[in-house]
Amino acid sequence: MRTLRAEHLGSGRSAKHWPAPDRPEYAFIGRSNVGKSSLINRLVGQRKLARVSNTPGRTRNVEHFLVRPDRTEDRPWLLADLPGYGFAKVPKSEREAWRKMIDAYLLGRTNLQCVFLLVDVRLEPQRNDLDMMQWLGENGV
Repeated sequence: MRTLRAEHLGSGRSAKHWPAPDRPEYAFIGRSNVGKSSLINRLVGQRKLARVSNTPGRTRNVEHFLVRPDRTEDRPWLLADLPGYGFAKVPKSEREAWRKMIDAYLLGRTNLQCVFLLVDVRLEPQRNDLDMMQWLGENGV
Protein backbone atom coordinates (compact mmCIF):
# COMPACT_ATOMS: atom_id res chain seq x y z
CA MET A 1 0.00 0.00 0.00
CA ARG A 2 1.26 3.45 -0.89
CA THR A 3 1.47 6.00 1.86
CA LEU A 4 0.61 9.66 1.53
CA ARG A 5 1.60 12.77 3.40
CA ALA A 6 -0.98 15.51 3.46
CA GLU A 7 -1.24 18.96 4.96
CA HIS A 8 -3.87 21.66 5.13
CA LEU A 9 -2.75 24.51 2.88
CA GLY A 10 -5.42 27.01 3.71
CA SER A 11 -8.96 28.16 3.50
CA GLY A 12 -10.45 30.87 1.34
CA ARG A 13 -13.50 32.27 -0.36
CA SER A 14 -11.83 33.63 -3.49
CA ALA A 15 -9.04 32.80 -5.91
CA LYS A 16 -6.63 35.17 -4.18
CA HIS A 17 -6.80 32.88 -1.11
CA TRP A 18 -6.46 29.60 -3.02
CA PRO A 19 -3.15 27.91 -3.88
CA ALA A 20 -1.59 28.59 -7.25
CA PRO A 21 -3.10 26.26 -9.89
CA ASP A 22 0.27 24.66 -10.59
CA ARG A 23 -0.54 21.00 -9.84
CA PRO A 24 -3.46 18.64 -10.45
CA GLU A 25 -6.48 19.32 -8.26
CA TYR A 26 -9.43 17.14 -7.27
CA ALA A 27 -12.54 18.60 -5.64
CA PHE A 28 -15.25 17.10 -3.44
CA ILE A 29 -18.75 18.54 -3.51
CA GLY A 30 -22.12 17.38 -2.20
CA ARG A 31 -24.91 18.13 0.22
CA SER A 32 -24.14 19.34 3.73
CA ASN A 33 -22.98 16.51 5.98
CA VAL A 34 -22.74 13.93 3.18
CA GLY A 35 -19.19 13.04 4.25
CA LYS A 36 -16.85 15.08 2.04
CA SER A 37 -14.38 15.90 4.81
CA SER A 38 -14.55 12.37 6.22
CA LEU A 39 -13.78 10.91 2.79
CA ILE A 40 -10.76 13.18 2.37
CA ASN A 41 -9.46 12.04 5.76
CA ARG A 42 -9.91 8.38 4.80
CA LEU A 43 -8.27 8.81 1.40
CA VAL A 44 -5.09 10.28 2.87
CA GLY A 45 -5.12 8.14 6.02
CA GLN A 46 -5.25 11.03 8.48
CA ARG A 47 -8.18 11.20 10.88
CA LYS A 48 -7.98 14.93 11.59
CA LEU A 49 -6.73 16.53 8.39
CA ALA A 50 -10.09 17.91 7.22
CA ARG A 51 -12.37 19.26 9.93
CA VAL A 52 -15.37 16.96 10.49
CA SER A 53 -18.56 17.90 12.33
CA ASN A 54 -22.02 16.52 12.94
CA THR A 55 -23.36 20.04 12.39
CA PRO A 56 -24.25 20.78 8.75
CA GLY A 57 -22.45 23.78 7.28
CA ARG A 58 -19.13 23.63 9.17
CA THR A 59 -17.09 23.92 5.97
CA ARG A 60 -17.67 27.52 4.90
CA ASN A 61 -14.76 28.12 2.55
CA VAL A 62 -12.87 26.12 -0.03
CA GLU A 63 -10.39 24.11 2.04
CA HIS A 64 -7.23 23.05 0.21
CA PHE A 65 -4.93 20.17 1.09
CA LEU A 66 -1.56 19.30 -0.42
CA VAL A 67 -1.02 15.56 -0.86
CA ARG A 68 2.45 14.12 -1.44
CA PRO A 69 3.11 10.46 -2.12
CA ASP A 70 6.13 8.99 -0.37
CA ARG A 71 7.59 7.94 -3.71
CA THR A 72 9.68 10.85 -4.94
CA GLU A 73 8.90 10.23 -8.62
CA ASP A 74 5.19 10.91 -8.03
CA ARG A 75 4.03 14.50 -8.25
CA PRO A 76 2.05 16.10 -5.41
CA TRP A 77 -1.55 17.13 -5.98
CA LEU A 78 -4.27 19.18 -4.34
CA LEU A 79 -7.57 18.15 -2.80
CA ALA A 80 -10.34 20.69 -2.30
CA ASP A 81 -13.17 20.33 0.21
CA LEU A 82 -16.09 22.54 -0.84
CA PRO A 83 -18.94 23.75 1.36
CA GLY A 84 -22.02 21.57 1.20
CA TYR A 85 -25.28 22.58 -0.34
CA GLY A 86 -28.71 21.85 1.08
CA PHE A 87 -29.75 22.03 4.68
CA ALA A 88 -26.94 23.94 6.40
CA LYS A 89 -28.39 26.12 9.14
CA VAL A 90 -27.08 29.41 7.83
CA PRO A 91 -28.86 32.51 6.54
CA LYS A 92 -29.97 32.56 2.91
CA SER A 93 -27.45 35.32 2.19
CA GLU A 94 -24.63 33.04 3.39
CA ARG A 95 -25.85 30.16 1.22
CA GLU A 96 -25.95 32.53 -1.76
CA ALA A 97 -22.37 33.64 -1.03
CA TRP A 98 -21.33 29.97 -0.92
CA ARG A 99 -23.04 29.33 -4.26
CA LYS A 100 -21.15 32.20 -5.90
CA MET A 101 -17.87 31.03 -4.36
CA ILE A 102 -18.42 27.45 -5.54
CA ASP A 103 -19.35 28.63 -9.05
CA ALA A 104 -16.21 30.78 -9.22
CA TYR A 105 -14.09 27.89 -7.98
CA LEU A 106 -15.50 25.24 -10.33
CA LEU A 107 -15.44 27.50 -13.39
CA GLY A 108 -12.11 29.17 -12.66
CA ARG A 109 -9.68 26.46 -11.53
CA THR A 110 -7.68 25.67 -14.66
CA ASN A 111 -5.90 22.76 -12.95
CA LEU A 112 -9.10 20.99 -11.84
CA GLN A 113 -8.87 17.37 -12.99
CA CYS A 114 -12.03 15.90 -11.49
CA VAL A 115 -14.99 16.83 -9.30
CA PHE A 116 -16.31 14.08 -7.05
CA LEU A 117 -20.01 14.65 -6.38
CA LEU A 118 -20.92 12.78 -3.20
CA VAL A 119 -24.51 11.60 -2.81
CA ASP A 120 -26.00 10.01 0.33
CA VAL A 121 -26.70 6.39 -0.64
CA ARG A 122 -29.28 6.08 2.14
CA LEU A 123 -31.61 8.41 0.23
CA GLU A 124 -32.86 8.81 -3.30
CA PRO A 125 -30.87 11.55 -5.06
CA GLN A 126 -32.29 14.84 -3.85
CA ARG A 127 -33.37 17.67 -6.13
CA ASN A 128 -30.26 19.70 -5.27
CA ASP A 129 -28.02 16.69 -6.10
CA LEU A 130 -29.67 16.38 -9.51
CA ASP A 131 -29.40 20.14 -10.04
CA MET A 132 -25.67 20.00 -9.24
CA MET A 133 -25.14 17.08 -11.65
CA GLN A 134 -26.91 19.04 -14.37
CA TRP A 135 -24.97 22.24 -13.62
CA LEU A 136 -21.64 20.38 -13.75
CA GLY A 137 -22.58 18.81 -17.09
CA GLU A 138 -23.90 22.01 -18.64
CA ASN A 139 -20.74 23.87 -17.63
CA GLY A 140 -18.34 21.18 -18.80
CA VAL A 141 -16.91 20.61 -15.35
